[in-house]
Amino acid sequence: MVYEIFWGAGSPNSWRTLLGLEVKGLKYNSRLLEFSKKQHQTPEMLAMNPRGQLPVLKDGINSVYESIAILAYLDQQNPEKPLFGKTPIETGHIWQRVFEVENYLCAPLLEIVRPIFFDDVSDNVAAIEKAASYVHAEFKTMEAQLEKIDYLAGETITAADVVLFPMVQALLRALSLEEAEPLELDFNPFNQHYPKIADWIIRIEAIPGYDNTYPPNWKD
Repeated sequence: MVYEIFWGAGSPNSWRTLLGLEVKGLKYNSRLLEFSKKQHQTPEMLAMNPRGQLPVLKDGINSVYESIAILAYLDQQNPEKPLFGKTPIETGHIWQRVFEVENYLCAPLLEIVRPIFFDDVSDNVAAIEKAASYVHAEFKTMEAQLEKIDYLAGETITAADVVLFPMVQALLRALSLEEAEPLELDFNPFNQHYPKIADWIIRIEAIPGYDNTYPPNWKD
């Protein structure tokens, strides 16, 4: 079985699905679309996802959109190397972590990252600083958890890691840009502020096939 994955460079949600495919060792055809050319909103793409968003997974006549739904779909079809656990308690624990990431981390991370990426920092300094305070609180909790385990939900990589990782990488990418220089958000040097999270990043970057998931527009 070979899947088709339609994705956009730099999209954390797209990155999640690519990571999921690589973690599970699944075969897929990569279809990189350009947002600037609106290739994600052609009639063909809208037929698979009427919202005109990426990523989209195509599996024969079936298509699935929304990144976490795609991960769950892949896990049901391919139970080896499970992303959502093998037992009810594992599954519940992993979904708990996934929802914690979605409910408490993703929004403030985006409030930091988007203005930096789109050169809109000066009008959003107060909002960025407030978002950073939320992220620091969550990172401190995550740092304590990673003192005891290698990944967010245990000793093996799961959907919780796959869901969060691209967002953390987006933050680090944003903080490295010139547009972020006026901000004093106390994340850098990251490996000194959050050494356990930095080690977690290194572990995920060591996944076979990781290079296939890295945004090509970030390779500079």
